[in-house]
This record gives sequence, C-alpha cells and structure tokens, in this order.
Amino acid sequence: MVFNVFISYSEKDEEKIRLVLNSIRTIKDTNIFFAPETLKIGDKISQEIINSIKNSHMFIVFYSNNSTQSNYVQQEIGVAKANSKLIIPVLLDRTKPTGMLLDINYLNLSNEKEYSLGINKLYNLIFSKSEQLMRNQGLLILGALGLLVYFASKGDK
Repeated sequence: MVFNVFISYSEKDEEKIRLVLNSIRTIKDTNIFFAPETLKIGDKISQEIINSIKNSHMFIVFYSNNSTQSNYVQQEIGVAKANSKLIIPVLLDRTKPTGMLLDINYLNLSNEKEYSLGINKLYNLIFSKSEQLMRNQGLLILGALGLLVYFASKGDK
C-alpha cells in the first residue's frame, strides 16, 4: 500500500514548487500525482485527475494569485472537498485562501524565512500520515489473519 498525494497547482508556479516536490518524493511508500510527470500521452486528462484525487490520501494545493485564476485548480479543489480529502493549502505568495479553502489552516511558503521550515513541516506531515496508513494496514492484515486462523480452527472441530 502506498500513500497517495495529489498536487494541485498553476502551471505558472511549476518552478516554485519543484524543490518542495523533490523533498516529499523521498518519503518511502509515497506516490505523488504531479500532472506533468504522471499523465501519459493519450490519457483522458479530466478523468485521470478526478480518479487520482478520489484515490488520494492527501490533496496539496499550491495556492497563489496564479492558482486562483486557474480553472483546473478551482475544479480540483471542488473534487477534493466533495470527496472529503485531507486538503493542505500551501501559500506561494501573499494570496490568502478564500471560498472552499477559507476554513482550512494553511502552510505559508511565501517568504524565505518561512520556506525551509514550511517544507520540513509538510515533509513531516506527509511522513506521519503515510506511517499511520501503513500501521493501520498492518493491523487490518493481522486482524484478517486472526479471523482466518479462528475460523480454520472452528472448522476442525
């Protein structure tokens, strides 16, 4: 099992988010959906994006003036909200979240002072959520094995 993270951003901000992506890619058992690297020629873009959001464990939106003007980003936020995803807004400039993101605590990467600390916070959050998912999966597997052993022993009597 892998921890799936969906990245929502404006293409105009792609260079700004590369360092962040490079950091979180190093987290074991984590899969990052980042459109330029994930989508393949011939993919039905809208359907792939919707499916990836639905299958994600975390939705990270890199929020900026550019992203507020991106139809894709706004639609992706709507899909994430409709599917009750854990949404992490990451501010790239002084633009504050509005609308569907208004009540969600955000991470601020808009200035140099906050940048390194913010990347570490995001890394630690993804790492801990990924570890939690792996622990939960392990417990489910142990529980299923316990049930199998129980029913197998009942069948012998």
